[in-house]
Amino acid sequence: MRNITCLLGLLLASGAALAQRQPTPSRYLMLVRVIDISVPGSELGRSSSLTTIQPDGTFSTEEVQVLPITSISKKTANASIARFTPDSTSNNIRRQRYAQNTVYQAEVKKLNELSAQGWQLVSTTQEAATVRYLFRKDAAVTQ
Repeated sequence: MRNITCLLGLLLASGAALAQRQPTPSRYLMLVRVIDISVPGSELGRSSSLTTIQPDGTFSTEEVQVLPITSISKKTANASIARFTPDSTSNNIRRQRYAQNTVYQAEVKKLNELSAQGWQLVSTTQEAATVRYLFRKDAAVTQ
């Protein structure tokens, strides 16, 4: 009987300690990358942006400059190819790919910046030329 009483007392004490612990609220942040492809027949949209929506609802938009393919030299575009096969693609396609990669480069820099701040990627969705990244950061445990 004495063992049961001691065990019951320990269970009540540990239950009370667990009940006082507050749950950790999570905060969410969203990063949205948009490539505007409103110009028909263009090799790449003229406008791209990265919008960060903070947990408090404020947002900031960084416009990413999309290089026109005519400003990218053949030498620069070819230097970015790891395994170059002569005549595999045209110069215009290589330049277009290089211009797209500058947008993706800015996107990866922003993703790395958010990860370094402690944000964890929860999900990614894509709809046409828009990609949404949802991040979560758990607040510190309060006791």
